[in-house]
Amino acid sequence: MKKVLNILLLNFCLLFFFYTADAEALTERFSSSEIIELFKSEGYSAVDKVDDNIIQIKVDGLAYYLIIKDDGDLQAYYGIGDAVVTYQDINEWNANKRLSRAYIDSDHDPVIEADLMANGGLTNDNVTEFFSVFQISVRAFIDFVNENDKS
Repeated sequence: MKKVLNILLLNFCLLFFFYTADAEALTERFSSSEIIELFKSEGYSAVDKVDDNIIQIKVDGLAYYLIIKDDGDLQAYYGIGDAVVTYQDINEWNANKRLSRAYIDSDHDPVIEADLMANGGLTNDNVTEFFSVFQISVRAFIDFVNENDKS
């Protein structure tokens, strides 16, 4: 019985070692320079600091913004100029889509945003995955706006 317990303990220790060796470090917040470095290391070439807590990431001619909030949360933002959609169209988007929200901003432009909360910790992987999902949402939002554009 002692031998079985020792083997189980050894297996547990090995599993714990390999799990923690592969586990990515959690952080409560990223700085703008860390975000820029992360995205450039992921192959994004057009990543620039716009303001202290605002990063612009250009992909396929589209300019996305990643905003670092005071509490460490990250907010992804994309706006479409020169398109006219109604609040009913935006409500339809919000009623039928997940993981983002849309609204008409003060310039009457349709906007889409998404948030990644930092309270559970942030990793390089969950930040880049969040941005990948946001890009998918933006492409769908652009199609939606184009289909409903009243200009």
